[in-house]
Amino acid sequence: MTLKVAVLVKQVPDHEATVRIDGDGLEIEERWVTSFFDEIAVEAAVAVRKAIPDAGLKAFSAGGKLAVEALRRAMAMGVDEVEQVGDESLEGASGLSVARALAAALARWQPDLVLCGKQAGDDDMGAVGPMISALLGMPVVGAATSLAVDAAARKARLTRSVDGERWAVEAGLPLVVTAEKGLAEPRVPVVMRVMKAMRAEVPAVSLAELGVEPATDGVRRLGYFGPPERPEVRMVESVDELTRLLRQRGVLA
Repeated sequence: MTLKVAVLVKQVPDHEATVRIDGDGLEIEERWVTSFFDEIAVEAAVAVRKAIPDAGLKAFSAGGKLAVEALRRAMAMGVDEVEQVGDESLEGASGLSVARALAAALARWQPDLVLCGKQAGDDDMGAVGPMISALLGMPVVGAATSLAVDAAARKARLTRSVDGERWAVEAGLPLVVTAEKGLAEPRVPVVMRVMKAMRAEVPAVSLAELGVEPATDGVRRLGYFGPPERPEVRMVESVDELTRLLRQRGVLA
């Protein structure tokens, strides 16, 4: 095995799912999908393995039932080996707690390349990938739009979009890369792979085995607040009517 590639995935609410604030928590319609940017990372990881056939490829996800579903999606997209990290205690945990659990699992497998989405599709925090790089002592290249790995030279060449510019980056392995749009186009899994993934056993490693506490950083959510109600929208049919209304409200003299 010339190269070991890890990819991180997370299950998030479908963007069309109904979300309501219920007291200090959230009530989310049971519609879940793998985070969009994580699917890009999975497709990029599969492409690396296609370019380097003897590379090892393994997906990791932290949490309980939702983590299992994200891993099954990764398997349907072409990942052969997966590992569930921790349990339901990580659902809703802070990004640092999740990063610590994933970093401990990755340290046991010792990947050369770690791929993940640039941000999750629920909180958009974009912190877990960089946190893992810091915990593992690996450099990180964020928001990559292309990736080419030279396993023999232990290097990766990447591009990333920064404020309208395209930057070319060369980095040594091991390396953490977060995926941006354009890095890969996520495939729609074929039915046979989906069925195979649904039947496959998903290995799990407990937080106790990793020596990690579920929440040791002292960060907790105090509550949720919805956006303010939108003001009434009134359609006008002419500039004269608009001018009259603005004068009534004191906007125009």
